[in-house]
Amino acid sequence: MEQIEKKEYLCYDNCNDKEWKTGYSKEEGDSFNKIMNNLENEGKLQRQNTDNPHDKGYKRIFSIKKNFLDFIKKYIGFDWMIELTEKDLVLIDKEFITDQFDTYESDLVYKVNTKKGSVYLFFLLELQSYNDFTMPFRLLVYITAIWLDYFKNCDKDASRKKSFRLPAVVPIVLHNGGRSWTASSRFKEMIDKAELFGNYAVDFEYVLVSIKNLDTAQIRQSNTLVDNIFLADKKRTRKEWTENMSELLQRIREMETEDLNEWITWFSNVIRKLNEDERNLFIEQIRKGDVKCMCSSFERLLMKENARGEKKGEARGRKEGKIEGKIEGKIEDILELLEELGEPSEALRKYIMEQTDLELLSKCHKIAARTESIEEFEESIGLVQL
Repeated sequence: MEQIEKKEYLCYDNCNDKEWKTGYSKEEGDSFNKIMNNLENEGKLQRQNTDNPHDKGYKRIFSIKKNFLDFIKKYIGFDWMIELTEKDLVLIDKEFITDQFDTYESDLVYKVNTKKGSVYLFFLLELQSYNDFTMPFRLLVYITAIWLDYFKNCDKDASRKKSFRLPAVVPIVLHNGGRSWTASSRFKEMIDKAELFGNYAVDFEYVLVSIKNLDTAQIRQSNTLVDNIFLADKKRTRKEWTENMSELLQRIREMETEDLNEWITWFSNVIRKLNEDERNLFIEQIRKGDVKCMCSSFERLLMKENARGEKKGEARGRKEGKIEGKIEGKIEDILELLEELGEPSEALRKYIMEQTDLELLSKCHKIAARTESIEEFEESIGLVQL
């Protein structure tokens, strides 16, 4: 893993009047922390259904400079990024910004030293099935936190000069959900009646990379660790995994040993937990290069995971049976509320009836109770018909 640059900066939670020498009072610092706390509480609610292994798997991959560099050069591709090297990247310890950051598993901050100055890349991994419609606001708070810290710790004489500039902060969101990303990409679209103020309304746009929408042909143009993770993560069903399996495994086999090990670690964290014997056998099959053996071994791993899932399901069947009635009742209540608004589409009915998370259904029920149309309900839960 990469070395992280740690900074002995003061956290806002611990500041006092004397420590704020940039024109900000302790009260303003406290107010900022209240915003961050509210945002954190909302984030906890939204992330209760997030697949944490995805968070940790992806964060590990992108904490390695080489992988992050491959990603931004190919999938973002700003002109100034093309000439960057690993030496130009510094992985920043997020705790120097605010105490609230350390509760998030799925974000990274890189400082990038370009020929024209430093740029901060705030990289947020949105690894969940639903859309977070507060994304622009969340990013605004993070960007502001970075600027506040920079301004608080910069040369005070330089900050008073007309030539003083804040560093650019580029927000990047990586989404791997099965549904299309429909949240606003511009901050202005979250502001009520922003059109009345023209260019005077605060605005910015974040970079969105949605794995679902990536062109497979584009991914196949190179053979990096990031490419092969994206190819694997586009697969959602057993059928998709078995299709073109030999091609994926051949690509993985052609990677450097270090990248091969990282891909298998990612697979073990995200798709299917491997024990030491399974891992060693899988690596051995890949190194031998026998396509048939590789595919058979890989398919057995997937099948074994399905069997484990079924066994666990039987073990907790009695316990789940107690709440099954509550789930069915909640589904019926939601559909009844929606039918009062009109005729729910088959896709919407199917989506609701397939839900098994009682807490998620409770949230949907609250939304259905206060929504004014089926379309508004669909947008609120991130189910937009395209």
